[in-house]
Amino acid sequence: MTLFITNQTTHLLEIFFWMLGAFLIGYIFSWYYYKNKYQSKLTESTHVISELRDEMQSTIRAKKTVERGGIEIKQPKKLSLKTIGKAKEEDKDDLTKIKGVGSFIETKLNSIGIYTYEQISKLSFEDIETVTDLIQFFPGRIVRDDWKGQAKNLLNK
Repeated sequence: MTLFITNQTTHLLEIFFWMLGAFLIGYIFSWYYYKNKYQSKLTESTHVISELRDEMQSTIRAKKTVERGGIEIKQPKKLSLKTIGKAKEEDKDDLTKIKGVGSFIETKLNSIGIYTYEQISKLSFEDIETVTDLIQFFPGRIVRDDWKGQAKNLLNK
Protein backbone atom coordinates (compact mmCIF):
# COMPACT_ATOMS: atom_id res chain seq x y z
CA MET A 1 0.00 0.00 0.00
CA THR A 2 2.80 2.44 0.80
CA LEU A 3 4.37 1.71 -2.56
CA PHE A 4 1.12 2.66 -4.28
CA ILE A 5 0.92 5.97 -2.36
CA THR A 6 4.54 6.82 -3.14
CA ASN A 7 4.07 6.07 -6.83
CA GLN A 8 0.91 8.15 -6.95
CA THR A 9 2.59 11.01 -5.08
CA THR A 10 5.58 10.81 -7.36
CA HIS A 11 3.36 10.99 -10.45
CA LEU A 12 1.44 13.96 -9.00
CA LEU A 13 4.66 15.80 -8.25
CA GLU A 14 5.98 15.02 -11.73
CA ILE A 15 2.78 16.39 -13.32
CA PHE A 16 2.92 19.46 -11.10
CA PHE A 17 6.51 20.27 -12.11
CA TRP A 18 5.74 19.68 -15.82
CA MET A 19 2.80 22.11 -15.56
CA LEU A 20 4.88 24.61 -13.63
CA GLY A 21 7.61 24.43 -16.26
CA ALA A 22 5.07 24.88 -19.08
CA PHE A 23 3.56 27.87 -17.27
CA LEU A 24 6.94 29.53 -16.73
CA ILE A 25 8.00 28.97 -20.34
CA GLY A 26 4.69 30.44 -21.60
CA TYR A 27 4.94 33.37 -19.22
CA ILE A 28 8.51 34.23 -20.28
CA PHE A 29 7.70 33.99 -24.00
CA SER A 30 4.56 36.13 -23.67
CA TRP A 31 6.41 38.72 -21.58
CA TYR A 32 9.15 38.94 -24.22
CA TYR A 33 6.59 39.12 -27.06
CA TYR A 34 4.53 41.95 -25.54
CA LYS A 35 7.61 43.82 -24.39
CA ASN A 36 8.93 43.93 -27.96
CA LYS A 37 5.47 44.65 -29.41
CA TYR A 38 4.79 47.73 -27.27
CA GLN A 39 8.38 48.96 -26.97
CA SER A 40 8.32 50.37 -30.52
CA LYS A 41 4.97 52.09 -29.89
CA LEU A 42 6.31 53.55 -26.65
CA THR A 43 9.42 54.88 -28.38
CA GLU A 44 7.31 56.40 -31.15
CA SER A 45 4.92 58.01 -28.64
CA THR A 46 7.79 59.47 -26.65
CA HIS A 47 9.19 61.03 -29.81
CA VAL A 48 5.79 62.54 -30.75
CA ILE A 49 5.26 63.86 -27.23
CA SER A 50 8.65 65.56 -27.17
CA GLU A 51 7.92 67.19 -30.57
CA LEU A 52 4.55 68.46 -29.32
CA ARG A 53 6.10 69.73 -26.08
CA ASP A 54 8.74 71.68 -28.03
CA GLU A 55 6.04 73.11 -30.29
CA MET A 56 3.82 74.10 -27.35
CA GLN A 57 6.63 75.76 -25.42
CA SER A 58 7.31 78.05 -28.32
CA THR A 59 3.65 79.11 -28.68
CA ILE A 60 2.15 79.13 -25.17
CA ARG A 61 3.18 81.66 -22.57
CA ALA A 62 2.13 81.57 -18.96
CA LYS A 63 -0.23 84.31 -17.89
CA LYS A 64 1.38 86.65 -15.43
CA THR A 65 -0.83 87.43 -12.50
CA VAL A 66 -0.55 89.74 -9.56
CA GLU A 67 -0.31 86.76 -7.18
CA ARG A 68 2.71 85.40 -9.06
CA GLY A 69 4.52 88.73 -9.02
CA GLY A 70 3.69 89.73 -12.56
CA ILE A 71 1.42 92.25 -14.19
CA GLU A 72 -2.16 91.20 -14.65
CA ILE A 73 -2.98 91.06 -18.34
CA LYS A 74 -6.68 91.89 -18.30
CA GLN A 75 -8.19 94.90 -16.64
CA PRO A 76 -9.79 93.86 -13.35
CA LYS A 77 -13.53 94.35 -13.08
CA LYS A 78 -14.97 96.75 -10.56
CA LEU A 79 -18.08 95.87 -8.57
CA SER A 80 -20.74 98.55 -8.71
CA LEU A 81 -22.00 99.02 -5.17
CA LYS A 82 -24.82 101.29 -6.41
CA THR A 83 -27.14 98.36 -7.15
CA ILE A 84 -26.38 96.27 -4.09
CA GLY A 85 -25.77 99.10 -1.66
CA LYS A 86 -22.79 100.07 0.41
CA ALA A 87 -22.07 98.63 3.81
CA LYS A 88 -19.40 99.18 6.41
CA GLU A 89 -17.42 96.63 8.33
CA GLU A 90 -19.38 97.52 11.47
CA ASP A 91 -22.61 96.35 9.73
CA LYS A 92 -21.03 93.02 8.88
CA ASP A 93 -23.18 89.84 8.93
CA ASP A 94 -21.80 86.33 9.39
CA LEU A 95 -21.60 85.37 5.71
CA THR A 96 -20.33 81.90 6.58
CA LYS A 97 -23.94 80.93 7.38
CA ILE A 98 -24.50 80.86 3.62
CA LYS A 99 -23.77 77.38 2.22
CA GLY A 100 -20.67 77.62 0.03
CA VAL A 101 -19.14 80.57 1.88
CA GLY A 102 -16.29 79.72 4.21
CA SER A 103 -14.12 82.08 6.19
CA PHE A 104 -11.69 82.43 3.26
CA ILE A 105 -14.44 83.40 0.81
CA GLU A 106 -16.00 85.70 3.43
CA THR A 107 -12.68 87.55 3.72
CA LYS A 108 -12.54 87.92 -0.07
CA LEU A 109 -16.15 89.18 -0.19
CA ASN A 110 -15.35 91.69 2.56
CA SER A 111 -12.31 92.88 0.62
CA ILE A 112 -14.51 93.86 -2.34
CA GLY A 113 -17.08 95.61 -0.15
CA ILE A 114 -19.70 92.90 0.48
CA TYR A 115 -20.49 92.62 4.17
CA THR A 116 -24.21 91.93 4.55
CA TYR A 117 -26.92 89.47 3.54
CA GLU A 118 -28.86 92.37 2.05
CA GLN A 119 -26.05 93.13 -0.39
CA ILE A 120 -25.87 89.49 -1.50
CA SER A 121 -29.65 89.29 -1.90
CA LYS A 122 -29.55 92.27 -4.32
CA LEU A 123 -26.85 90.84 -6.63
CA SER A 124 -27.76 90.92 -10.33
CA PHE A 125 -26.47 88.40 -12.86
CA GLU A 126 -23.73 90.83 -13.97
CA ASP A 127 -22.79 91.48 -10.36
CA ILE A 128 -22.52 87.72 -9.75
CA GLU A 129 -20.13 87.37 -12.69
CA THR A 130 -18.07 90.30 -11.42
CA VAL A 131 -17.96 88.89 -7.88
CA THR A 132 -16.92 85.49 -9.24
CA ASP A 133 -14.04 87.11 -11.14
CA LEU A 134 -13.01 89.30 -8.23
CA ILE A 135 -12.95 86.59 -5.58
CA GLN A 136 -11.60 84.02 -8.06
CA PHE A 137 -14.27 81.48 -7.17
CA PHE A 138 -15.65 78.57 -9.19
CA PRO A 139 -17.73 79.94 -12.07
CA GLY A 140 -21.45 79.32 -11.57
CA ARG A 141 -21.04 78.27 -7.96
CA ILE A 142 -22.79 81.36 -6.58
CA VAL A 143 -25.88 80.58 -8.68
CA ARG A 144 -25.75 76.82 -8.01
CA ASP A 145 -25.52 77.31 -4.25
CA ASP A 146 -28.21 80.03 -4.49
CA TRP A 147 -26.40 82.59 -2.36
CA LYS A 148 -29.10 85.18 -3.15
CA GLY A 149 -31.91 82.93 -1.92
CA GLN A 150 -30.00 81.91 1.17
CA ALA A 151 -29.23 85.55 1.97
CA LYS A 152 -32.93 86.47 1.61
CA ASN A 153 -33.88 83.63 3.96
CA LEU A 154 -31.31 84.76 6.51
CA LEU A 155 -32.63 88.35 6.26
CA ASN A 156 -36.18 87.17 7.01
CA LYS A 157 -35.15 85.34 10.19
